[in-house]
Amino acid sequence: MNSNLGMYIEQLVDRTIIYYQMNNIGFLEKRQIPIKVLKHINETTIVAKLTAKAKVDYFGYINNHYLEIECKQTKHEYFDILLIKHHQLNYLKYVSDCHCHSYVFIYFEKYDKVIALSYQQLIDCKAIAKKNALPFQIVAEHGTELEIIYPGILNIKKLM
Repeated sequence: MNSNLGMYIEQLVDRTIIYYQMNNIGFLEKRQIPIKVLKHINETTIVAKLTAKAKVDYFGYINNHYLEIECKQTKHEYFDILLIKHHQLNYLKYVSDCHCHSYVFIYFEKYDKVIALSYQQLIDCKAIAKKNALPFQIVAEHGTELEIIYPGILNIKKLM
């Protein structure tokens, strides 16, 4: 299995979920990976198989707006759109076509910045870049920077 390419950004979203729920700001939930447990090795290890393709990382409501979020991060000065699986891109498009909010949150380690791109902004960035590697400058110009507020909370409300 590939290493988690969204670990830090997912930690930020996880802390944001707790903060938002404690303060009645919104409801967000991490989507569980659809698996079937085949064998328990010990209390922390199992053998399992996927039962379906995973959708995106998070879903929920903020200010009466439904949203779906996929989280990624990169060490590079660009984001490779191929890191988002084809079925996940299709799902983000479907959510967007249903007049709901679908986002990719990208953490650029080099700049220590989180940029939120809606599905349409992601597609626009790809068209502008004319390649799958989306430079930070293009992503930052077309997306929304999500400030990391103390103590590690993302200002997701600004997207609504």
